[in-house]
Amino acid sequence: MCGRFVGNFAVSDLLDELRDAGIEATVAGGTPERISNFNTAPTHDCLVVRAGEMGPVIGPARWGLLPVWAKDPAMASKLINARSETITEKPSFRNLVKGHRAMIPMTGFYEWDRTDAKNKRPYFVPRADGRTMWAAGLWTHSPLIGCDTFTLITRESLADLSSIHHRSPVQLDVGDCISWALDEDAPLGLLALDEQPLLAPYEVGRAVNAVRNTGPGLIEPVGGPDGPRDTLF
Repeated sequence: MCGRFVGNFAVSDLLDELRDAGIEATVAGGTPERISNFNTAPTHDCLVVRAGEMGPVIGPARWGLLPVWAKDPAMASKLINARSETITEKPSFRNLVKGHRAMIPMTGFYEWDRTDAKNKRPYFVPRADGRTMWAAGLWTHSPLIGCDTFTLITRESLADLSSIHHRSPVQLDVGDCISWALDEDAPLGLLALDEQPLLAPYEVGRAVNAVRNTGPGLIEPVGGPDGPRDTLF
């Protein structure tokens, strides 16, 4: 499960990154120039990329999927993640796989080492190369709350994260994630690749445990920005 992540992006930077990958994207009306949240949690707004009539579109969406048939906004809290193994079967997700796929840019995400139940240790998980992490998701427009909503797709963790948590977001190189969002037929094989961009988890302070806390200090390694990173490897 992924329950927190960092999204710290200017729309112009995302446009440039997509352009470098050979993709020209447009921006949905009303999209803020930047969304910066170092403790993104369910119900928070984020930037996502999805297919539009003329190609990929960058716009805001709220984390926590609300299907068009949902009658209670609280349902979104139960649909922040979708298991890759069952998205074509579950009623909340299966009708979205055909034409409502999205890519969610992240600076990285948080996971907690729960080996000691009384001393859960938070880790920040960025890409090892420092590049933007592109996660696969599904989206839909919710008439109940009048905005787009999304869920992150998760998979069994690979070796670089499995010692902390057994599941993690499906994260792909930008080219593969563009295929996930835009291909006419859903490239479901991308959800179970044997390799993905290498991750570099390191321990951070417990301030991230409280959603009200935000800001870049949350991703400083334990011991401060100049201290050693207590990594897993």
